[in-house]
Amino acid sequence: MTSLCELFFRRAQSRSLWILAAAAMIFGGCTPSDNKNAGQPKATTPNSDSASSVSSAKPTAKRIILLNNTDSPFWDAARAGINKAQEDLKLADSGFSASMDSNDGTETGQIEKLRQYGTQKDIAAVIISPISSTNPAIADELKNLKNKGITIGCFDSDLDAKYQQYREFYVGTNNVAGGKVLGTAAKMLKPQGAPYVQFVGVDSQQNAIERMDGFTSAVGESFVQKDRKLDDADRNRARDNVRDVIAKYPDLSVLVGIWSYNAPAIVDVVKEKNARDKFTIVTFDAEAIAIQQMADGMIDAMVVQNPFAMGYESVRYAFAKAMGDPNTPKQMFPNLGKAGGDILDTGLKVVVPPGSPLKAEMFESFGKSVEFVDLPTCQEGLKKYD
Repeated sequence: MTSLCELFFRRAQSRSLWILAAAAMIFGGCTPSDNKNAGQPKATTPNSDSASSVSSAKPTAKRIILLNNTDSPFWDAARAGINKAQEDLKLADSGFSASMDSNDGTETGQIEKLRQYGTQKDIAAVIISPISSTNPAIADELKNLKNKGITIGCFDSDLDAKYQQYREFYVGTNNVAGGKVLGTAAKMLKPQGAPYVQFVGVDSQQNAIERMDGFTSAVGESFVQKDRKLDDADRNRARDNVRDVIAKYPDLSVLVGIWSYNAPAIVDVVKEKNARDKFTIVTFDAEAIAIQQMADGMIDAMVVQNPFAMGYESVRYAFAKAMGDPNTPKQMFPNLGKAGGDILDTGLKVVVPPGSPLKAEMFESFGKSVEFVDLPTCQEGLKKYD
């Protein structure tokens, strides 16, 4: 049976599939943070007084781990994709499980987790969203895991080109294109140009670099970048950064959120300052609160990813490799071996509020990987699929 995400990657020939993916992005899973090891069977402990019980003990299930960069509601939809893949592909029937592990937002945290995985014999695959694309210690740990026969991939954000030899694939957004899409939205909203600031967690992660650079290239010279503010995935600091730049740059008029939690941080401070009429606000990703904030008139445009597909497709590839299935990887990556052939683009959506001056034709140059929808369409999809 053809899975949701297989159909999704046929360029959304059915609009209903896009709406289902959008629903999964916002509300999919809603998995609590303490459930990230759900679905992992416990190893069977044999009775010490029976040699025959040792021989009949069930082997420990093989695990597929998706390691994120920092805990965030953004990952709830990816967890939903992981769970859906487990169900569709019947991982448990083959002695496998898949789950997401949350990093603490630091490079050291990811390094320590990767080292721990190297001591655990039940891990079949590690797919990582690297907190730093250029950290050699992260790359070394991935290399060590690969040398143990563990499948290595990246999702959401990729490694720097010099380290991509240590991973087999990348599943996620084309982040350069994503930055350009968001920049195009800002340029159309402020055709005369404007001073702007970009907000992000860290600037060593590949998706942050590519999105910010893509945004800057799209808006052009009529826009002036005043600053790039880093918060190290600290939500309080994210809000403080917005306060700081509003005070520091009186001519500032465009606020750009690069990571998912930057949108609500920007909105919180703009509301606090009662300064909505002064700022155009464009952001990445659709946390549930950001959807409501757009409905309340506080966000002018969002570029939304598909973390549901990131989770689903990462598990699909890793499970196929573990089962010795050569056909699924070939189907997912038909151009493997060619430049960019190890990348699976999960697509983007531009979401705008009612009455927006932004129109679908403004984004046609990006092709079918970018879909334009208004907020009511998004909300109807959410209602339809609960």
